[in-house]
Amino acid sequence: MDVSFLLVFTALILIGYLFEVISPKTRIPNIIILLGLGMLSQELVILMDWPKPDFSNVVPELGTVGLILIVLEGTLELKITKEKLPLLSKTLGLAFFSIVTLCVFLGFWFNTQGYTFKDSLLNAIPISIISSAIAIPTAKMLSAKDKEFIIFESSLSDIIGVTVFNYISATAIINGQSLLNFMGQVGISILFSVIGALTLTLILSRLNHRIKFMPIIALILFLYAIAKGYHLPALILILVFGLVVANIEKITELKWFNRFDPSNLLKEIHRFEEITTELTFVVRVSFFVIFGFTIDLHSLLNPETLVLSSIIFALIVLLRIFQLLILRLPVFPLAYVAPRGLITILLFVSIPASQTIESVDQTLITQVILMTSLFMMGATIFSQKGTDESKIKEKDSPQEKLDILHSQDS
Repeated sequence: MDVSFLLVFTALILIGYLFEVISPKTRIPNIIILLGLGMLSQELVILMDWPKPDFSNVVPELGTVGLILIVLEGTLELKITKEKLPLLSKTLGLAFFSIVTLCVFLGFWFNTQGYTFKDSLLNAIPISIISSAIAIPTAKMLSAKDKEFIIFESSLSDIIGVTVFNYISATAIINGQSLLNFMGQVGISILFSVIGALTLTLILSRLNHRIKFMPIIALILFLYAIAKGYHLPALILILVFGLVVANIEKITELKWFNRFDPSNLLKEIHRFEEITTELTFVVRVSFFVIFGFTIDLHSLLNPETLVLSSIIFALIVLLRIFQLLILRLPVFPLAYVAPRGLITILLFVSIPASQTIESVDQTLITQVILMTSLFMMGATIFSQKGTDESKIKEKDSPQEKLDILHSQDS
């Protein structure tokens, strides 16, 4: 391994960690810092006249792994109770209708420019999805109640958006029959997800080898790849696995589960959560720095693209405020936290060249990401964390901390 690469990579990880630590104080979303680091790295390479590396093949693969880990990290924090069901239904409704309404608006807009409606929808979907990669880390700076809402909504937005994107891209003719076939695939995916999640959890309880967590994560990625290969909504597997692990206490109450040593399993799950969080951090920092490195700084100030991205940004905000009012949800800070990011980039680079739209390019995507991220910064600046988190500071057990937060939310 080249020593210079090792120095640069470790330095970026340490800088990313520094901003991760101080971000609750600065209230600046990490994505802005990480993209800035990538852009500065590009300028440094040009200034020093070094060979510029090509990351075009790295971004999609690293983005896929990052998406899986970020959704997994977010769902591992979610506890499902009867009291939480109304919250889950509201976040599901908001995530679904946010994507559908914005897709329809943008789809008709692109369609008037001479593109087919299918291609128009395909290019509109990436812009319509809230990025959990950005929303979840930012949610940690908000109150416990807002944090839980944002984790639910952004994770569901990723899953719904990717599912709809895969349906439209893989379907030649969109009609009732193709929709029924696709719904059957979703049902199969959910069943496969539940079986896979329970199997992975039981494997975790049985493994006695000192190396156990990375093989589990590798197995999760393997199952995701299989589901993706069969054109199934693979992110559902990640969501279900995370929810099963996060709510394992309810399963361990069953008599037949006693043979799997529930008390030891809970300790192992806590360690699994810690490793997932650290691995997610490394992948997230690497992805956004590399993507920042690929951004053309001069094109970001293109006035024509700025006008279009500003209109899209305004449409995102106005539609979100309207939907929050309809659902009788607080406009602040929820209206601010609707960032575009990793999932937007990942789906954008997945659009076949024959189905791309000229005006929807990397510059437009980057501008929308930066606008929504800067707007989201308003929520972190003006929102104060509730006293609920200060009350749990002295607790030793992470599980006790979660229990107190959930009891207060209820």
